[in-house]
Amino acid sequence: MEEKKTILKLENVYKTYMQGGTKTHALNNIDLDIKSGEIVVILGPSGAGKTTLLNVLSGLDSPTSGRILFDGKDIAKYSQMKLTKFRKENLGFIFQTYNLLEHLNVKENVMVGAKLGKSKDNVDEIIEVVGLSNHKKKYMHELSGGEQQRVSIARALAKKPSIMFADEPTGALDEKTGKIVLRTLIEANEKLGTTMIIVTHNPGIAKIGDRVLHVNSGVIDKEIINETRMAPEEIPWG
Repeated sequence: MEEKKTILKLENVYKTYMQGGTKTHALNNIDLDIKSGEIVVILGPSGAGKTTLLNVLSGLDSPTSGRILFDGKDIAKYSQMKLTKFRKENLGFIFQTYNLLEHLNVKENVMVGAKLGKSKDNVDEIIEVVGLSNHKKKYMHELSGGEQQRVSIARALAKKPSIMFADEPTGALDEKTGKIVLRTLIEANEKLGTTMIIVTHNPGIAKIGDRVLHVNSGVIDKEIINETRMAPEEIPWG
């Protein structure tokens, strides 16, 4: 089996805050490699540092010290303007809140994402990947919460990101709908080759990934390799 290429690498990364004269390490000397095409699940309790790790990995926040290498280039040294351009050209984001445009239909919302990317010819394909081909002309108020989340996934995918970051993508959804959304992420990974980094507090979701990083008190205290991914439909929930 061909060795996957490292697309993102953290070296000796710290994120430090001062609280009442005391240093607190939200991230404490993190070393991490992310391989192209893998699904990585970041798991841990509230306040453990999961979202801080996601924000630093994605350039939404800068580390206090350390290096963040994307294709060998240290984005930790980028200016805010250069970071914004980097995120626009290379990364996709999915959050609990969908941030969709209510006055646009499904296809038009996805096209907003496509306009941020280098190719605009794949919108219909992306909508098919997320299972919304029959809903292209519907507006957001006509869709369920799970369908809206799938629109937000399609919008993020339409710019053809190298890496997709998903912060609690099922946090506002019930089990049935959440599993449909996870299936959508897996389909995108398998059909489009998109690297996925998923942050969650739900241990069941860890089973859909290739690797699970357990974060606690600002460190990765455990790494689990899943030899086989479990289908979202089969995972325990909560």
